[in-house]
Amino acid sequence: MMLTFTIQLFLMALFHFSAVSLIKEWLTLHGENQTIFFWMLAFLFSIPLLSIGLMSSTFLAIVAGYFLSWESLYYYIPTYIVSAYIGYKLIMMIDNGKTIDSINSSTRLMKIKNYLHTYPFYSVLFLRFSPLISFGQLTALCAFLNINTLTYTLASTIGMLPRTLIAIWCGNLIKAQYGNLDNLSLPNNYTPIIVGLFLLSLIGILYTFKRSLSKTKTLY
Repeated sequence: MMLTFTIQLFLMALFHFSAVSLIKEWLTLHGENQTIFFWMLAFLFSIPLLSIGLMSSTFLAIVAGYFLSWESLYYYIPTYIVSAYIGYKLIMMIDNGKTIDSINSSTRLMKIKNYLHTYPFYSVLFLRFSPLISFGQLTALCAFLNINTLTYTLASTIGMLPRTLIAIWCGNLIKAQYGNLDNLSLPNNYTPIIVGLFLLSLIGILYTFKRSLSKTKTLY
């Protein structure tokens, strides 16, 4: 499982290092005053990149906010839902239950498994709040532990909304202040907002984790 996460992070870093500048340049030349059909194709192209964890969902939201402002939510939310579902199913198909079978031999991993299985909706919700956990990492973790598909998709979609709204706001602000994508400097009040979101995520995770441990002890 850790090897998968490491490879995923490496591929994401490689993709962003090599391809993001090309995407920004192409969108700068072609993205202004485009039709709905253009943006539908652009977000459609993003689905496989998000699904396999190559593209950062935050990067997509910032770029969407830059070009489309809050209208980007009409494109971003369906893209996110479809990407989350495809990525989840793809990893489940590849893993085929091997990871969850091997977890029983590790006490630490069993606690994580029990945590996610006891309160699956709130666990995924609070984990998705965290700015430290990437879209692909949480998708892979939930697929490895065989979380209910509908529960994962719903909780993941709701949990991503705060980070998405912040990223779209940043993209909108970057356009207003700089007028180009070359400078992706984030506003000064971005850091405290993200720290607040992280603390909210941490409090929720610790609370539900403690509840899951108590419930597990009661059952056994």
